[in-house]
Amino acid sequence: MGTAKYDHPGYIADMGPQGTYYVGVWCPHGYPAHVHIGDAAAQADATLRLRIPDGAFQSLSDDFETLCRRAIGQALQTGLLRDGLGGFQETRLALETQPWNGPMQPAPRQQAQAADAAVQP
Repeated sequence: MGTAKYDHPGYIADMGPQGTYYVGVWCPHGYPAHVHIGDAAAQADATLRLRIPDGAFQSLSDDFETLCRRAIGQALQTGLLRDGLGGFQETRLALETQPWNGPMQPAPRQQAQAADAAVQP
């Protein structure tokens, strides 16, 4: 997701009664990497962005799936997803968060491309 992307389509996370969400890593040039979470059905810009701390992204041992699972875990623990995504929210990704262990599947490539188009200026 974004202008300087790694060629990865992201994931679809099924959080049961809380909904189904698209989650992916966005790496824009000149900015810290983010994990974006958005409504999978909307295929619009992600409204929840969790910034990966400056300087940490390149040294992390986590793969993209684990980063996405940490972001979902944090969003659920802090209540950011309790009532669904209401408006734009941005916060820092807490790297010590336990990764969420629910069902998550690779997103279809066309869904990732639609999400990319939504975040392009």
